[in-house]
Amino acid sequence: MSRKIILSLVFTLSCGLASAQTLTWKNFSSMYNVNQLAVIQGKVWAATSGGVFSYSPLDGTFNQYTTTEGLSDIEATSITADSGSTVLVGEGNGAIDELDMSGQRLRSQQDIVKSSALSKQVTSMFLSGDTLFACTPFGVVVISRSSFGVLDSYTHFVPSQGSVQANGVALFEGNIYVGSQFGLSYAPQSGVNLAAPDLWTVTDTLGLNYGVNAVMVFNGLLMVGTNQGLYYSGDGRTFTLVSVIPQGTVETLSEGSGFLLVNTSSGLYRLNAVNSASIIYNGGVQLNHAVAYSDTLIIGATGQGLLSVGSAVQVIVPPGPATNTISHLSVDGSGNLWCSTSLNDVGVAFMEFNGKTWRNYSVAQDSMLPSNTFFQISALCGGRILAGSWGFGMALLQGDSISVYNNSNSGLVGVQQNPSYVLVGDAVCDSSGDIWMTNPFAYNGNVIAAYVPAQNKWYTFNNIYCAPSKFVPIAIDPYGGIWTGDEYGDSQGAYHGLFYYNANGTLSNKTDDISSLMDVASQTSGYLSDQVNALAVDNEGQLWIGTTLGLGAIYDPNPAYQSGISSIYSMLDQDVSGIDYDALDHKWVSTATGVYVLSSDGNTRLAQYNTTDSPLPSDNVISVACDRAHGIVYFATPYGVTQLDMGVQQPQQDFSKLKIFPDPAKIPTTQPIQIVGLVANSQIKIFSVDGRLVDEFQAQGGKIAYWNGTDSAGRLLPTGVYIVVAYSSDGSQSTVAKIALVRQ
Repeated sequence: MSRKIILSLVFTLSCGLASAQTLTWKNFSSMYNVNQLAVIQGKVWAATSGGVFSYSPLDGTFNQYTTTEGLSDIEATSITADSGSTVLVGEGNGAIDELDMSGQRLRSQQDIVKSSALSKQVTSMFLSGDTLFACTPFGVVVISRSSFGVLDSYTHFVPSQGSVQANGVALFEGNIYVGSQFGLSYAPQSGVNLAAPDLWTVTDTLGLNYGVNAVMVFNGLLMVGTNQGLYYSGDGRTFTLVSVIPQGTVETLSEGSGFLLVNTSSGLYRLNAVNSASIIYNGGVQLNHAVAYSDTLIIGATGQGLLSVGSAVQVIVPPGPATNTISHLSVDGSGNLWCSTSLNDVGVAFMEFNGKTWRNYSVAQDSMLPSNTFFQISALCGGRILAGSWGFGMALLQGDSISVYNNSNSGLVGVQQNPSYVLVGDAVCDSSGDIWMTNPFAYNGNVIAAYVPAQNKWYTFNNIYCAPSKFVPIAIDPYGGIWTGDEYGDSQGAYHGLFYYNANGTLSNKTDDISSLMDVASQTSGYLSDQVNALAVDNEGQLWIGTTLGLGAIYDPNPAYQSGISSIYSMLDQDVSGIDYDALDHKWVSTATGVYVLSSDGNTRLAQYNTTDSPLPSDNVISVACDRAHGIVYFATPYGVTQLDMGVQQPQQDFSKLKIFPDPAKIPTTQPIQIVGLVANSQIKIFSVDGRLVDEFQAQGGKIAYWNGTDSAGRLLPTGVYIVVAYSSDGSQSTVAKIALVRQ
């Protein structure tokens, strides 16, 4: 019987809560880079660098699976299907997962994961009856399909070598054949101890000595793909070149119905017999693998999705982000996620996710964009999005309009070596709707710029404390102070650290401007590092400073009596890459060791997430962004975007929209009852219809409170109608609702 893998986690945000909310995780990883393919039950299954997807050529539908759907690892390196209704997925960490046709994980083989091998990925698999042969960088692992246990391993199939990468396995004429860079090794299937080198022989004559990439039995012949062409043998000893296939590297072999697909460096060929072949595709796109969906439709795996070769040639890309190379995240006022992609290999500038679908912006699709190299993105007031690029200035989006600003039409300037090479970093809005941004490496030292959309005017401001350097993050405090930090720290230039600037409300008059620099050299109390990676001003007006050596805070940035920097003890020595805050003003901090959740003042660590205790695909979290209105946090890792629905939403101004669901509620329940539409710091009291207080607690999720249908002692309440009273912490607002409980 199949067992559903549930990957929703539960944690308590603070002490004394009446109930805890369920955390729902979802990974969005680019599946453009397809490694291998398999066909089963009318669908093409693909192993990709970002998980697994199935594709139906008949209706064009996709289904996608990552670690949040049960995969053991986000990187799927190989795939094969049995004759029944299951798919086997080999993964980058060495796991082999067995999936049913709905993508549900049935079993997982973890012995390779637990091995001492330095490199463990399953690069290809060969299935014969009840035996699965898994090729790895250290040899072949033999697995029983029925028990899913390891039967044997061949790590010395090249007697003169230690562990060798296996490139393919075939059974022919009573022997086991394994291809490698050293040629073709074989041993009798009946051998007693194939783990030892004694029974293995290496054939390295003709083209085989240039390396064997693929092995397969076709039409009663042993077919061997090498770096010098395709060879065949009728006895497994002597080999002949297949002359109808051009000499060159044979990457993969795949059998269709009565024909063999030969994927080479010069194109894809259909081999009907050793003396009969035809070219299927040589259009310039390199294939990682190819399979026959039917006699007339071939599907290829590429670094840009699928290639469908039939009556026409068509590129088919799976839904989702185009790349996993993401440098910065930001959430706009409508809850849309924006991702900058820096320098990526798929030609995409930045991406937008509306909660359901992804849009990938690029020069090819959006002709106004000057480049695809945007490394910073900021959601601003007025529905604007500012994307900062490497050398091409910035793109300002509003609706369907894209405006580009560089040194020719703005106050932005380039680097000393090339004034036209303009970089733009992070951006924020002030209370007047003016946009402030960083201009890293500005040759004249004007590392801060302001744009006034209402007047279409630009202003720039000089940092007198430093030579041109990489000032990227920026934040604005409630008093109009602009803060920016140097991401390079001491590695380049003479002056670094945290720069403060205040125009005193007048952009054009610079005589009363105020500026200062905090750095390690000045021995500013609590200042940790001159390399400042992230800045954020929270809902209470506190400034948070993320550096390579930890997290600091200025609790009151008022310039009249500006408080010093407080170092957050629990984050010392952490390389902080991003900071944001949720509806409860809890701080979410991204680092190279995972994500940390801190209390509103930062002094209490509420939670920590990494690959060990969550579905995060990597401990290296590059950026974090909170959607406070919808209770969602997004993380960027080297494997794309991870979404966490934490159930904490922005409180309302009043109780006018209070709702309780489900109603009636059946208890006990695995999903808590939600009381939605609360004001900040709401208190909840539950009464029986005769006026007896049965439970009371503070709302845990900002706009939402969670209750599990128990009294204050944790006992399930009997069936009946209960009165719910919600009121603000100061007692100025209150509302009453009711709910029916059904005790099961």
